[in-house]
Amino acid sequence: MTSIKTRISGGYLVSIIITVILVEVISIFAIRSFYYGGLEESLVNQIGISTNFYNTYFYNDTVKSNISNDIDLYWENADAKAEIIDKKGDILMDSQGQNRGKITVTNEFKDLVNGKIKFFKEKSSLNNEPILSVYMPLYYNGEVDGVLRFTSSTVDVDRNILKVSQYAIMAGFIIIILSSFVSLVISNSVAKPLKIISQGAEKMAEGNFNDKIPKYSDDEIGKLADTLNYMSEEILKNEKLKNEFIASVSHELRTPLTSIKGWSIVLKSSEFEDEEEIKEGLDIIEQEVDRLTYLVEDLLDFSKLLSGNMTLKKENVNIDDLLKGICKQLTPRANNEGLTLTLKVDGELPSISVDINKAKQVFINIIDNAIKFTNDGGRILICVNTDEDYINISVKDNGGGIASEDLEKVKEKFFKGKDSKSSNGIGLSVCDEIIKLHDGELLILSEVNVGTEVIVKLPLLL
Repeated sequence: MTSIKTRISGGYLVSIIITVILVEVISIFAIRSFYYGGLEESLVNQIGISTNFYNTYFYNDTVKSNISNDIDLYWENADAKAEIIDKKGDILMDSQGQNRGKITVTNEFKDLVNGKIKFFKEKSSLNNEPILSVYMPLYYNGEVDGVLRFTSSTVDVDRNILKVSQYAIMAGFIIIILSSFVSLVISNSVAKPLKIISQGAEKMAEGNFNDKIPKYSDDEIGKLADTLNYMSEEILKNEKLKNEFIASVSHELRTPLTSIKGWSIVLKSSEFEDEEEIKEGLDIIEQEVDRLTYLVEDLLDFSKLLSGNMTLKKENVNIDDLLKGICKQLTPRANNEGLTLTLKVDGELPSISVDINKAKQVFINIIDNAIKFTNDGGRILICVNTDEDYINISVKDNGGGIASEDLEKVKEKFFKGKDSKSSNGIGLSVCDEIIKLHDGELLILSEVNVGTEVIVKLPLLL
């Protein structure tokens, strides 16, 4: 498997090499164009001045006649070699006194004779050196009678181009070497933290959530480290809550089972003459069985919620009748605790579509919590009203309230506050999930020593 360090450094290096090669090619072409452009410009300037001079002062004679008048002395000190060639291709004059000869009459030469200016890269007939030639026509009585050719060796120009190109290529190699080092540093700066994060993730996969992943930067990699550390903290927290939940449930199961077993042994082994005592024992057994049943139902609901298998059997109900029935069921218990339980309905309420059993479970759980956390002499007020989209059910008490640090967590799975009287940490969690399944919302407002208000919002029928 190719490491990310290799991929990053390799990618950088390939990109840099391609870029350097392109820059080198463009630079070499630009250097060549610069040198040859300068040479061509120099030749054009010289031949332009010469042809203007010739066509101004010697246009009345043919080129052959002008040669006999020692016209070659004019170009004796010119930088470039000057030659006069007639229309047949015969070299009539050479400013450097070299052997005269004849050039091949090509179509290009015919174009020159017809008055067109041309540049040629040629080979010297004497030493086979590369030369650059420029041709311009010479006139006699308004007609082209021959051409003037200026030539210059390109050996020095080619040598300079080669020298500068070598420097450019050397600079390119240096850039590639330096860039390779920089790409390794950059790739290492990315790969090293990722490797550490990978090692930390492997430890987490093995169940070690205590070691934190170090954060080296505030970029995306640093954010990834923070996310994994946060995940490990949440896993540890949930693991702790789960263990506490298991311990709590185990205790809740053990207590009624112990009571049931104790009374069963007593009832089995003793001969009771007092029917009241027998009835009391059976009542206790019945209460403990009910307690176990509620606990098991909570666990089953919670398991369904976690697995996503909870389904609703919705039907249209009158929420007023539903709440009146629940209040009638819980009022005796509230009175036993010295509390006042009141239901206040704002006008006539429309029907809503809910799962009746699940809705009962939610409201009984909420009101039961209010009874548990409200002191003797307190009151619990249930208010029902509607707005444009929802029916709102508020359960408000004047109990001890919930601490601010616990308020955001009370709906979390397994959570139990410091002063919680709940048998387990799943009641409000299940309620919240049930309300969400109804496309509603469960809100909790609370202030310590003032009281708590739980608001259930359920959507109206469309």
